[in-house]
Amino acid sequence: MMLPLLLVAALAGTDSTPAVRFIPSGDSVVVFVVRSPGDARGFVVYRGTAKVTPAPVIPAADGTAAAGLMGADYPAVARAVRAVDPEGVFRHLRSDPFSAIVLSSLYRGVARALGRVFVDGGVTPGSTYTYRVVFTDAAGKETAHAVTAVVLVRDHRPAAPRGLAVTTADHRVTLTWMYPHLATDSTANTIGFVVYRADGPAQPFHRVTPAPVIRNDAVTPTFVDQDAQNGTAYRYAVAALDLVQREGAQGQSVAATPEDRTPPAPVASVVVSPAEGVVNLTWRRSPEPDAAGYMVERGRKQDGPFARITTVPIPAARPEFVDTTVRGIAPYFYRIVARDQSGNESAPSNAVEALPVDHTPPVLPGLVRVEATGRRVIVRWRPSSSTDLQGYYVYRSDSGPGRVGAKLNGTPIRDTVFVDSSASVRPGHHYVMSVTAVDSAENESGKVSAAVAIRDDAPPPAVAGLMVEDRGGRYVDVRWSASEALDVAGYEVSRTALTGRTVADSAPRNLGHLTGAPPYQLRDTTAIRGRTYLYRVVTIDSAGNRSAAAVDTLRFTRPTLPPAPRHVAVRITVGAGVTVLWERVADPELAGYRVYRSTLPTGVRTLVGATGAGVTSLADLAGGPTFYYLVRAVDQSGNESAASPAVRGTP
Repeated sequence: MMLPLLLVAALAGTDSTPAVRFIPSGDSVVVFVVRSPGDARGFVVYRGTAKVTPAPVIPAADGTAAAGLMGADYPAVARAVRAVDPEGVFRHLRSDPFSAIVLSSLYRGVARALGRVFVDGGVTPGSTYTYRVVFTDAAGKETAHAVTAVVLVRDHRPAAPRGLAVTTADHRVTLTWMYPHLATDSTANTIGFVVYRADGPAQPFHRVTPAPVIRNDAVTPTFVDQDAQNGTAYRYAVAALDLVQREGAQGQSVAATPEDRTPPAPVASVVVSPAEGVVNLTWRRSPEPDAAGYMVERGRKQDGPFARITTVPIPAARPEFVDTTVRGIAPYFYRIVARDQSGNESAPSNAVEALPVDHTPPVLPGLVRVEATGRRVIVRWRPSSSTDLQGYYVYRSDSGPGRVGAKLNGTPIRDTVFVDSSASVRPGHHYVMSVTAVDSAENESGKVSAAVAIRDDAPPPAVAGLMVEDRGGRYVDVRWSASEALDVAGYEVSRTALTGRTVADSAPRNLGHLTGAPPYQLRDTTAIRGRTYLYRVVTIDSAGNRSAAAVDTLRFTRPTLPPAPRHVAVRITVGAGVTVLWERVADPELAGYRVYRSTLPTGVRTLVGATGAGVTSLADLAGGPTFYYLVRAVDQSGNESAASPAVRGTP
């Protein structure tokens, strides 16, 4: 019996400092030392300034003395530590701090034997006291290790458990309940629970847990009563137990009546004797005293699924059955289920195999008709006239001699229509669809077939590795890698302007339709410099299907800068700012001018404004004689020329 680590951590803390619990109980306070400093051998207790321990509280001198202090708890403690004599028990408790905390919490005698507990009986209920526990060394002298606490003497017993629930089984009752977790229980003094049972509606409750059910917040608290008698109406209640073995109030009680839910033992020694059209089964009689009969189950595979073929139990005294519904030579598997008088059923017996005799295939299906809708192939046929028909298999093969068909359905279908919509149906292919009949013995007839062609409506794969390059502003080179399609008829190349002067620029322009043969390249000599283009290449197959477009973007620019403006002049007009003038730049791709100013000839320049290609002056209303001005030409590609000389104006 071990306390969970969560509860031990709550009692002792998570570090190496001393840990002491002060627990009010009636007109006394129990001082419980959970963990002492490593060099401590005992402790003394002060209430206020008065020492209430006449001598240090220390462990027993030896195992015999410890066993005497444990009293009636000694046998349970010895079993817990797996020791055979008092010295072994005492040695284990002194050397294993975890066991010491656990067993001291469960048994007051262990706490006394280990020198971990002191009861101060000189207190008044309702009063508040300051306690100080000082640890002593081997010589009995007080050390610097001490723990102080303020304690209100109030008999605070554990809260009652809530949500008691019960489930029953054969001679068994399982109880579960809820209790606040340590995170919401600041005292953490509840260490376990005790369970009470009343053996009838008018009977008193008595305790059925010799040892408490240990608190463990990691799982739902549970107790299993394995001494319950079937058919007896019990009532159960649960109370919490704290460190000083005080019980709290019992929670709400629940009723439970265990029932016989134990199934009979499985049937043994099943023997089958197949014959033409029948299978004889015999098995060993069930030894259960309350056996009521047997049910027979049959399947086509050893691991099932199995179906029950008897609607009422076969009498327990007649362990035999004849199955007259078998067909063919395909194997059947049988298993027997025993049932008792309470309706409980045993696990099935081991499945045994029977092999009837039937080698005759069924009659061929009737005329097969096939039609294709997109990539769906619909197969219809007339049914076979065989009476023991299990269903039909459908096959698909590529057209041509010697082609082996693939079976499309794993199990025979009963319908006479089959839709083949699998991903392996490929556009542009020709197939032969075949149907066979299958009887209950898995005998399969010959094939009845029909051909079908699938229309090619699948787009081919797109090209890979599309690359668009500006060849020095002279033309655009468009290159790509071939599509992986096997029936490429050609490639379509188009271009869309992303920047331009008119709405027409944004409309796609077809640049050409190339055959599927290399080289995979096109030269665009119609691109206009200064514009950004989106190029697309689409694969077209022999059926006219178009692939997704491979795209790439390019800004087509001139390779050189425009000339710099000359003869810049600055005129200052009082009250009207500055006017900057310059000579027109002769460049067929000129887009305009940009005017900058600064406070120094080589200082930081600020853009004042911009003009179109036909305007060679700009007014700066915020300008003045302290500023220097320069002008740059801008072409249609966005290239900016070198700067004109910086000029300062005069009034």
